[in-house]
This record gives sequence, C-alpha cells and structure tokens, in this order.
Amino acid sequence: MKTMEKTIIGTGIFNLDIIVVREYPQWPAMRPFEDKVVLEEVGGTCGNVMSILAWMGWNVRPIACLDDSPEGLKITEDLKRYGCDCQYVTNTPAGGTTILRCTHKKDKEGNHTMSVRAGSPGGSRFPKRHFLRARDEAQIFLDQLIEMPSVFFFDDPAAGNRLIAKGMRARGALVYFEPSKVSGNAELDAIKASDIIKFSDENVPDVSFADDFRDKVFIQTMGARGVRYKYKSSPWVFIEGKRNDNVVDTEGAGDWFTAAFLNKLGERGSFSIGGYISVEYGDMMREAQEMASRSVGYLGSKGMFSGASSSLPTAASSKPSR
Repeated sequence: MKTMEKTIIGTGIFNLDIIVVREYPQWPAMRPFEDKVVLEEVGGTCGNVMSILAWMGWNVRPIACLDDSPEGLKITEDLKRYGCDCQYVTNTPAGGTTILRCTHKKDKEGNHTMSVRAGSPGGSRFPKRHFLRARDEAQIFLDQLIEMPSVFFFDDPAAGNRLIAKGMRARGALVYFEPSKVSGNAELDAIKASDIIKFSDENVPDVSFADDFRDKVFIQTMGARGVRYKYKSSPWVFIEGKRNDNVVDTEGAGDWFTAAFLNKLGERGSFSIGGYISVEYGDMMREAQEMASRSVGYLGSKGMFSGASSSLPTAASSKPSR
C-alpha cells in the first residue's frame, strides 16, 4: 500500500466555536453588558490540528460524522475553506455536531477571563458527537483505504478510533494520540496503539503510566512554563516556555504546538519515532513552542491565519492554554 508523504488522516473532536466578546458600556459596573459574536468557525482539537496542517500545506483528510444542521454544514465548509480534503466528512441526520460558545469577559477586578459552554444544534446543552462504529464502520473504512497517510491523529479513545489507530500503525503510519485524560482502559489501549502521545499537566498530572511503555514519545505541555517529553525509556526532559507579553487568546495554543511539531517531522523527512535521537525531538519541540507562543497573540484558535488580533482588556492574566 502506498504511503503519502505529509498526509494526515485525523478524527475526534470537531466543534463549531462561537467566539464572544463581552463589553461593559458602564464599566466599572458589571451590568449592563453586551455580548458580541466576533467569530464562528470550526474548532475542537482535531478540527484545529487538521485546519492548521492544511494551512501549512499538508494533504489533510479529516474523518467526521456531522449532522446536517446549519452548524454541522458550517464545520464542513470551514474545513474545506482551510484546505482540507473532506472525502471522509459526512453531514447526515444520524451525525453529531457540538457547539462551543467561548465568552471573553471581565471578573470583578477587571481581569480578563473566559467561560465556555458546550451544546448542540436545537438548543440542547449537551454535546453531540458520532464516531465510526468499531463493529462495522471503522473496519470498512480501513478495508477500503487505498493510500496510507504519513500520520493518523486522534483525540478521543472511542472504540472505532482505536481500531483505526491499530490498523494504521500496523500498516506503517505514525499514530499521534492526544487524550484529554488518562483514567481508564480505553485511554491505555489507545496509548498502546500510538507512537506519540501528548497531553497537558492540567488534565493528566500523573504520568507514572508512561513508565509502562518503552516504544513511544510522551509529551506533557505545561502552559506558559513550557513542556517536557519522554523518549522511549529515557528520563523526562524539560524545555522552558517561550514568553509572549501580548497575550490575547490562549485557546488553540496546544493545537498549534501539535501541528508545528508534526510539520517539523515532515520537514525532516521521517515519521518513524526511532528516526531521531532525544535531543532532536527537543529541538523540534522548541520550534513548536515558539509557534504556539506566537498563536496566543491573536483572537481565535486560528487567528494567525489572517492576523486577527484583538485588544481584549488585561488578557495577559488569562489562564494558559494546554
């Protein structure tokens, strides 16, 4: 089976992000306020990574089972607009679409903060997602796949995603897993099926499980402090963070790190984790950190695409993205 260079297939979390800026016309009074929607676009970890890599010139093929609501169709339209090949994206009544409303606002002291509320089309307050089923859809996808990607990315350990990851890895693709937690057998099984695993210290503070795997690269992001990584059986190595004094919006910084790191692997020409020594991984992660640091100077997870900067008040006090 032919492997396509700098090609990625990815599945997992695709949201429609609604970015809201709350204004206070009688500040310092907290009320009345006015919420202004400034941006609506595809988001979510997988949605961002796919969009950024397409912007970087990769051949990107997301797998997404979305509904046929205006919001679901908007996600598909955005993926295409950013350059993704959407042959594996569907919009049907049986699909699922999640809406994430991110509101930039002030606390009582005037510092910038942000609230996040998830829901789905029709006013539901519950996220709605659909992944390829392990019992049939995921295996059919693998059986019908003609060209192997360089990388398979996933961020949700659903059974179908794990089945695809195992099949991709067996056929030579680099498998990159980005869990939001590591707390059960599903996550551990997904880690076993992966080559590179990235998570935040906020979501996954206990990294003792990494000692049970000696054939992988683990990456733990630590917000503004930096990142540390573990290469196979070597000890953890810490890399200090790259400071940005003009923080506007930290959402998506971790996704920029992931995309930039994968892009560096592509530029160096090898997607085998054994193709590099530990110090080379450190060099690539420093460059990825620099890209992530630049990204927080723009509004929206993909603000660097268009230079969409904003003067959100005292945004530098906001919580770092992981």
